Amino acid sequence: LFPYLSKTNTLYLQKKIIKFLNIPDNFDTKKLSVSLSEYVKIKGYDIKKLQYNFVSKEALLKMNKKYLNHKTHTDIITFNYSSDSKLEAEFFVSCWAINRSAKEHRQTAENETLRVIIHGVLHCMGYNDNSNQEIGIMRKMEDKFISMFHAKHNRYV
Repeated sequence: LFPYLSKTNTLYLQKKIIKFLNIPDNFDTKKLSVSLSEYVKIKGYDIKKLQYNFVSKEALLKMNKKYLNHKTHTDIITFNYSSDSKLEAEFFVSCWAINRSAKEHRQTAENETLRVIIHGVLHCMGYNDNSNQEIGIMRKMEDKFISMFHAKHNRYV
């Protein structure tokens, strides 16, 4: 009945599964998984399975070319298998791109990683970032998640 974190950075919350492969060591995957689960629940969704794969910039560029026909670097690629309100997806994330964006936007690498992690989930919920208006909406929801993560885990400090 309590969250269980396996040695492979997989969190099982009842029947929900959240996996992090090659995530930077400075992240507490248990806290991150709990925050993701709570945020998703607030939005009216459930997690079936989310898998985050942290890969090299070269690997993500190759995927971006192959699957999206894009010739530029990106921070995340989302493969969405969700149905109805059950979220199921694979995410491929570039720490190199996250660090570049963090510097560009004068953010910490931690906040930018949180932004990218929830950004993929928001796409699975049907949100897009094709226009300035859509980008603004997603940015506000990303900021809400980042604030929620820090407030939840720093309230006793």
